[in-house]
Amino acid sequence: MPTLEFYKDKEKGVLDPAIFQRAQEVAEELVREGELKSSQFRNYFAELRALENRFDRERRSDEALAFARLVPQLELLKAKLAYNTRAQGPLKNARRFVAFLKEALEAGQRSPKDFEAMMKYVEAVLAYFYARGK
Repeated sequence: MPTLEFYKDKEKGVLDPAIFQRAQEVAEELVREGELKSSQFRNYFAELRALENRFDRERRSDEALAFARLVPQLELLKAKLAYNTRAQGPLKNARRFVAFLKEALEAGQRSPKDFEAMMKYVEAVLAYFYARGK
């Protein structure tokens, strides 16, 4: 699978509009798979939003330190995701969601700009997921 890239021009902060097409496709796959409840998606997104808010507060004084603190939290979220795929876990059959979120979290760890773009991408997938009636 190719690496998830968010930008047309990362230096200028220009997102690639194709990422939103990809978000729509992922949302459709999640709906087709039928194993993800909207509350499960919302819970992960709420945790990401909390991390984003903390990062935004901390980056005002030292962006590099704030990002260095964020990356382990994203790794912990990946661990929670893995835990929830155990045999009795709530995401045991939600393979597409797990793959999507893991890929997004890994891409978001590359840089502060990638984290910001990852948040937009995940939010777009969530919006399209809801638009499809889930």
